[in-house]
Amino acid sequence: MVEGRGASGVAERRAVGETGRPMRDPVGLRAGETLVLVSLDTEEDSWRPNRGGGSVQNIDELLRLARRFERWGVPATYFTAHQVARHPGAAHVLRDISAGGRAEIGAHLHPWNTPPLTETFTPRNTMLKNLPAHLQLAKLERLTNTLTEAFATRPQVFRAGRYGLGRETVAALLRCGYAVDSSVCPFISWDAMDEGPNFVGAPLVPYRLSPDRDVREPSPGGELLEIPLSHGFNRGPFAVWAVVRRACEARPLRWLHLGGLAARTGLVSRIVLSPELASATEMLTLSRRLLEHGVRHLQLSWHSPSLTPGLSPFASTPADVARLYASVEDYLDGLHKLTRVRFTTTSEAAALLRSDAATLEPEASTADLP
Repeated sequence: MVEGRGASGVAERRAVGETGRPMRDPVGLRAGETLVLVSLDTEEDSWRPNRGGGSVQNIDELLRLARRFERWGVPATYFTAHQVARHPGAAHVLRDISAGGRAEIGAHLHPWNTPPLTETFTPRNTMLKNLPAHLQLAKLERLTNTLTEAFATRPQVFRAGRYGLGRETVAALLRCGYAVDSSVCPFISWDAMDEGPNFVGAPLVPYRLSPDRDVREPSPGGELLEIPLSHGFNRGPFAVWAVVRRACEARPLRWLHLGGLAARTGLVSRIVLSPELASATEMLTLSRRLLEHGVRHLQLSWHSPSLTPGLSPFASTPADVARLYASVEDYLDGLHKLTRVRFTTTSEAAALLRSDAATLEPEASTADLP
């Protein structure tokens, strides 16, 4: 178990001052140290996009989760949707669990139910990047203002609903004063899903974004920092297996189901650092591979509805929810055997990464972009 690990235990990674405010180490990123971010897409109960207001009962489960985070020494980031922030009870829960700097509240934009709702409700329009630039900005302004009113702090970090980040989104984020985005999913293309973004070729490590470049391309002078989600494969080098996987999934060979066959046989499988999609063993394998590729941050993420049975496809029963908690605990426990862990919020990680320029992806060629 994570608790009771003594001096090396997760719970002893953070000290608490007399006021109860976490006293996280202000020292810069140390050699051999890995930043570990834990983030939740904090959203309404309805898994499928719809225009209705929607209930937010799953948010009550964050109180239970926050108690676990306190024991594990994890300062989480809650990327919070408009429907959650505007609900008095849900906002109260989030204020409670983030009080004293114990967690960070970020922004999570679901375009289908974040005002203004002037666009036609279609699957394509559930991807933020597909909306006109002025409408993306208007929705982001409304979400930002709602979060600021609910939590008395202007959010600095953002994740697009359905990961629907585009160039115009970057421009809107800068207009609204955001410092960090965390929407990019390396090796993944959402193009076949309602014309979502293609992140194939994006860096694994943090990099700077500018509105005049593809969101996969580092921009040395960019003012928005991208901290990608942790995606990869069960074996390296990733550059090789990414090509193999794309070839297996290409249209001419898709009918052979080679991608699924490669995963089932253990030849190569794509892994996401999420307890919704991977076991603790798989997540530790991915973490090991990412560290081997020189990545200095790991981001564990999932969706708040998965904390309540039946609200997401990843947790249909109470047993599924229990397995999710167990996977997170086993993963965090095993991670200390791989690396020197430092838990941070998204903003804290950004500050540390910016202070250590060697951790940022420099301007890169687009040779790997399809």
